[in-house]
Amino acid sequence: MKIAILGSGETGLALAAGFGSLGHAVMIGTRHTGKPSLEQWRKEHSGIAAGSYSEAAAFGEVIFLCTHWQGTKEAVEMSGIWNFKKKVLIDVTNPLDGRGPDKTGRLNLAPGGHNASGGEQVQAWLQDTMVVKALNSHGSRLMVKPSLSQGTPVMFIAGNDRLAKLAVSDLLSQLGWKDVIDIGGIEMSRHLESLYVLWFAYGFRNGGWDHAFAFLRQ
Repeated sequence: MKIAILGSGETGLALAAGFGSLGHAVMIGTRHTGKPSLEQWRKEHSGIAAGSYSEAAAFGEVIFLCTHWQGTKEAVEMSGIWNFKKKVLIDVTNPLDGRGPDKTGRLNLAPGGHNASGGEQVQAWLQDTMVVKALNSHGSRLMVKPSLSQGTPVMFIAGNDRLAKLAVSDLLSQLGWKDVIDIGGIEMSRHLESLYVLWFAYGFRNGGWDHAFAFLRQ
């Protein structure tokens, strides 16, 4: 499968490496294709291409949106709205206000983030695209083959298209996620985005980032 990763930060690179290792064709979309750190990373991960946002979006059969929230709308526009049409897009973003954590480790969602989630906004920008919220509730270290000694981590997903969510669940399974739970439509994104605030606060207060959420059943 051809997979586009929009964003060349830690999350985007983790996913690119993961899907590349599984044999998928991967292209990273970025503003800075000649960035020295990205060039070095690509030397260490042969076979993964890099291009502009529009080149990557046109290339991908499935697209992962991994940008910082402040640049997300511009990245979507630079990618070309037509390049998303009828495709599945996995929204990995969180609509943070960009100010960083306070002294207790609390991050804040951007103004309006509690009422209009990032996932809903992405779906509104891309009305002919099947947007699925996933992989946003933890950091980049657990994106691929998550393994925790105390149990199996859960990945919650949300979106409006049932078949798109099935396709995303399959991709997550390939990455090593054994417990994937569909919690409903894209409006549920606001609750998934709040999970990241909790995840970050715990890591900040305890000085570690190897933790995730689990879902226990009787």
